[in-house]
Amino acid sequence: MSLSEIIKNLLSGLPNTLFILITSFIISSVIGLLVMWVSLQNDKFSRVISKIYTGLSRGTPPLLVLLLAYYEFPRLLSFVGIDANDWSKNFFAIFGLAIGFGGYMGELFRSAYNDIDSAQFDAAYSVGMNKKDVLKVIIIPQMFTLALPNIQTMFLSFLKATSLVYVIGIADMYRDATTLANASQGVFQLKIFIVLGIIYWIITLIFEFLFGLYIKKHNYS
Repeated sequence: MSLSEIIKNLLSGLPNTLFILITSFIISSVIGLLVMWVSLQNDKFSRVISKIYTGLSRGTPPLLVLLLAYYEFPRLLSFVGIDANDWSKNFFAIFGLAIGFGGYMGELFRSAYNDIDSAQFDAAYSVGMNKKDVLKVIIIPQMFTLALPNIQTMFLSFLKATSLVYVIGIADMYRDATTLANASQGVFQLKIFIVLGIIYWIITLIFEFLFGLYIKKHNYS
């Protein structure tokens, strides 16, 4: 089996890998922002809920969350009359990854939020700004600036985690590599997985480069 054949077969799963990666990361970021907001509430109940979810998210292996999302979530939906048996496997992969990493994203944003000097609120209020405008114009942009290096790290963690979706039968690069290795009865297995590792490494370098360009363009330290 030639190198070009291996690369061609593996890259056939790249679009789905990138789709799952980007979609699950965006949804997980939204979940993280909600978790951060809940954790900052004054009532004890909200903070407890936030801590419980964050602890479960960070303490449960991503593979287990994917399996629960695929096999058990449809059963939960069936109790409220929703039949999810024909839903796309991509939905459950995205849902599992987003839920599994939501706690990490929440802590990431909360940490960045806490690093912002609270005196900026008082200064903004003194010139007549309301809380909504302060958050929108001053606090949230700074929060994302502070969180950006960790966002980059988390995004690359998502990239590696997408290789787990093969366990629920999704056609991604890792599943294509496994199928190809089985088709050759393991003769080219080492070669195939070395090529797969190099492809993931190249994708990682590309995203690191893109993050670097964004940071440089916006003059982030």
